[in-house]
Amino acid sequence: MKRGKTAFSKRLLVLESLIVIYTTAEGFALARLAITANFAGSLPWIATMVTAAWGAYGASAAFYYNKAKAENTSGGVVYETLCRTQDCEG
Repeated sequence: MKRGKTAFSKRLLVLESLIVIYTTAEGFALARLAITANFAGSLPWIATMVTAAWGAYGASAAFYYNKAKAENTSGGVVYETLCRTQDCEG
């Protein structure tokens, strides 16, 4: 079975997912390092960094799912609804 080429928007969302996961993991690692080093200051910049990454990811995911919803329609009719009335298999 031959795999089709993955759409650019899907690759972009996967890449952004990996970046967000990496940013979150590094944020936790920095917080752990600060705690073990008895850092006396505050760490709001770590929370801001992680929150901003997740906020951007949420916006990207929303637009991606909106795009996918628009691509899976036919003339304003949802694809599954269209297939109930006609043969979409072949």
